[in-house]
Amino acid sequence: MKQLIISLICFVPLLVNAQDYSHQIEARQQAFADIGSLSDKADQLIEGANTDWAALESTSAELKEHSQSLFALFPSGSQVGSKAQESVWSKPEKFNQLLSEMDEGFQALYQSAKQQNANGAENGLEAAQSTCRGCHRTYRARW
Repeated sequence: MKQLIISLICFVPLLVNAQDYSHQIEARQQAFADIGSLSDKADQLIEGANTDWAALESTSAELKEHSQSLFALFPSGSQVGSKAQESVWSKPEKFNQLLSEMDEGFQALYQSAKQQNANGAENGLEAAQSTCRGCHRTYRARW
């Protein structure tokens, strides 16, 4: 009995100090899913002179918001239960650079949509999507 009490005394502080990152994991997975579907929608909306600029501006604003939210959704310790590889946290420099590049692409898409610039919108979306593919190959666990 004494050993059980000592074990519990040692174990309880670990439980109290352990953080639950399920909210961040769920939020980032949802952000990535939304980015995927919204990117497809933006791609379909860009039609040169026939572009629906209001819809593209709204879609690109959502993309920009989701992209920016990701910067806060990979706190240290949130790798447990994640689909991301450990290197996101152990070597974050390249991962953060790729997040920034994706965000810059969505920023360019948004600005181009506001200016009704189809070429700029296509370029911004392409830059963001290219970064997404590269990041998935490097940082997403395949199992």
